Amino acid sequence: MQNIKSKKTKRILLNILLGYMIIQPLFDIYWLYKDEVINIFKFSPATIIRMAIMCVLFLFAFLWWKNKNKYKYFIGFSSIFIIYSIFHHINSLAFSVPYGNFDNYSTIKELFYVIRMIMPLLMIFVTYEFKITPKRLKTIVVWVAFIFSSIMIISNFFEFALSSYGDVSSNVVVNFFKWFNKDTYVNYTYLEVASKGIFHMANQVSGVLVMLLPILLVIFFKKSNFINGLVISMTILAMMMLGTRVASLGWLAILLAMVIFYLFFCFVKKSIKFNIKSLIFIILNIICFSIILPYSPVMNRTYIQDNTEMIEDGLEDNNINEEVSKFKEAIAKKEAAAKTEEEFEEIKKEKIAVIEKYKDFYGFDAEYIDKIYNYEEDSDFWLDMMDIPFEERADHRQLKQLITKRIISLNNNYKDYIIGMSFTRLRNAPCYMENDIYVHMYSIGIVGILIFICPYLVILLYGIFKVFTKYKEKFTFFNISLLFSIALTFLAGMLSGNVFDEWICTLFLGLICGSLLYNLNREKKTIK
Repeated sequence: MQNIKSKKTKRILLNILLGYMIIQPLFDIYWLYKDEVINIFKFSPATIIRMAIMCVLFLFAFLWWKNKNKYKYFIGFSSIFIIYSIFHHINSLAFSVPYGNFDNYSTIKELFYVIRMIMPLLMIFVTYEFKITPKRLKTIVVWVAFIFSSIMIISNFFEFALSSYGDVSSNVVVNFFKWFNKDTYVNYTYLEVASKGIFHMANQVSGVLVMLLPILLVIFFKKSNFINGLVISMTILAMMMLGTRVASLGWLAILLAMVIFYLFFCFVKKSIKFNIKSLIFIILNIICFSIILPYSPVMNRTYIQDNTEMIEDGLEDNNINEEVSKFKEAIAKKEAAAKTEEEFEEIKKEKIAVIEKYKDFYGFDAEYIDKIYNYEEDSDFWLDMMDIPFEERADHRQLKQLITKRIISLNNNYKDYIIGMSFTRLRNAPCYMENDIYVHMYSIGIVGILIFICPYLVILLYGIFKVFTKYKEKFTFFNISLLFSIALTFLAGMLSGNVFDEWICTLFLGLICGSLLYNLNREKKTIK
């Protein structure tokens, strides 16, 4: 036990933690998540390594924890997770609907999902006990941002970067320099131009970079050298290459907000020294990348806009809306009068025939109407979709939410909202919504949200309370940047999804939350 608590052991494990976080981008490389690799291990090897290292770090942090009631706390929190998991599993097994691909439930994968949601909460504790100071956090942030952005930029320039959208294994067709060609977006869509480097998912990388950018700016304002400035510019460029709205537009909002914070702490609170050179550099970044922005993939996401008028004109010119409306009135009367199973079956065939006839006119995405949620299985749903404006039914995020709501209503079990219908059903459907509020409401339920996600919100609110109640000591530029970073993570989760249930995002969220708590609660004066 004495060896475990020795300074040498603590120093070794601290270095392991720092290295573990710095190389996180390498754990998120696309090839580690290919089916061929996952079929060998049943899970991505990155998941197994991450989990193993986190368990070791937590074990030592727990042994070091100087709290006489720590075993009571451990049993208490473990009981909460175990009890929730049991009831969640029972409810998930009972979930049953006649339509779609929502019957593919895996007990093992669901268990690993729950563990994956627990690990970042352990990271908060580990970070706090390992005393991740602002200096250590800054080291991690700079290196991680550099690794992400350099890989994304190099792979884009040489055109071997993976597309952010569409086929997950397809490469971009043009690089950054070709954004400015006048015929680029005539010949190609943004789906073929937006790139995510060689990483697994664009939304996850987007969430991480949005989370790290405020901290990078604090680092630069504190120490405005060439390296820190270069990493900021590279990070912004990488965010624009991603093509997600959160990253491609978020950088501008973050830079403007951080400039305002900087000026406040320079001239109002007067806690940091004003540096005109660093401010000019950030303003130049804002100007230069704002000039580039109109040529970026995110500003050329015009599929829905380009097709809305054509679809609506086609429906109007051919009187299709009127014909469908009359059909619905007639079929409703038939359903009211029908009594036998044979009659209802004939009515269903009529509905299917109408959808088959008009689905192309309405611009339904074949992947959704034919595969993900087949119109022959639930014809009522797709008939209702004909009443929804094209802008909504062509938006895959909106369509996923509508399909999931339909499935939940068909299962008709209030417990789905309380303890969830399962992550694996939504992921395997595949109908995984790109909004963390909706997806977790259905996958883990209200209780799951309280257990796995609300702790981050509690830390955010606690941090806000702490910096204002201890204004002189704790209301610092660095602490505000951490609070801003956590708040941005929630915003990214709502706007793009795939944040609160993915290792690459939640481990850094846990790291930032733990570092914030340590910085707020340590007796020594916090960094400015």
